[in-house]
Amino acid sequence: MANEERGPGFGTGLILGSIIGALAGILLMPKLGEETRTKVMEQTAGIRQKAEELTAEARERLNEVIEEGKVVINRLITDREDAINEDLSPENDDKTSS
Repeated sequence: MANEERGPGFGTGLILGSIIGALAGILLMPKLGEETRTKVMEQTAGIRQKAEELTAEARERLNEVIEEGKVVINRLITDREDAINEDLSPENDDKTSS
């Protein structure tokens, strides 16, 4: 009564735990486990390769974004320094005192 709704966390955990337990049981069986491990490795080779490709692509894009960010930051710093120097210039003192 205090906690009637267990939420998606419990159901998800139960399903994932069951799947992991079943896989562990199959993979750890002596003869069949070895055959299954070989099959799993063969079948997941493409998935691993795709994951490596996606990781490399993501890393490349991230580096591009970082470089673009550095350019923007440097431009902002330069603009800000120019604005500060303009405000501190003697010509502006004459304009503001009039």
